[in-house]
Amino acid sequence: MMDYENKRQIVDVCHMMSDRGLVGTYEGNVSVRDGDRIYLTPSGQSKDLQSEGKIIVTDLEGKVLEGQLVPTSETPMHTKCYKLRDDIGAVVHCHAPYATAYAQAAMDIENKISPEFIMLFGKVPCLKYGTPGTLDIIADLDKYIMDYDVVLLANHGVLAVGKTVMEAYSKTLSLEMLLKTDYIRRQICGDN
Repeated sequence: MMDYENKRQIVDVCHMMSDRGLVGTYEGNVSVRDGDRIYLTPSGQSKDLQSEGKIIVTDLEGKVLEGQLVPTSETPMHTKCYKLRDDIGAVVHCHAPYATAYAQAAMDIENKISPEFIMLFGKVPCLKYGTPGTLDIIADLDKYIMDYDVVLLANHGVLAVGKTVMEAYSKTLSLEMLLKTDYIRRQICGDN
């Protein structure tokens, strides 16, 4: 894929995450893999103001190849996903409120919310807690990422992978909408 197209897709997803309330101003990060090049959002930059010129390019070890800004502090989380599974072409991490509520409770999502949840996810496991921006946050990622495209990061947020950045984003949004609907249902009828 062309350099600009990779960057444009990341920017589009950043704007969509911001528009849908899946990230706060400086939260979350997005990446796309193109061969041995990883395109990443920079650290400390608002997702709603993201632009192609701000995207960082690193290698699979996280070494900066292009870009003027500092890559996200969670670059190792992204590169580890790519190293563990060859089929992953993009990673999306955000703090979607309903999914993050489960993450803050350090709970797997296992209830059978709907047929869509069962078909799309089956289960969304929660990784053990690790300080954001450190390798501890991904200490047990290899236990889950082989079987699940979406995982929760305890006390932190949600991580989704896909062949494309739109696929990873769509999985995140689908999970969030299913959890939101389930929350509304429980407000109406309790746990029935």
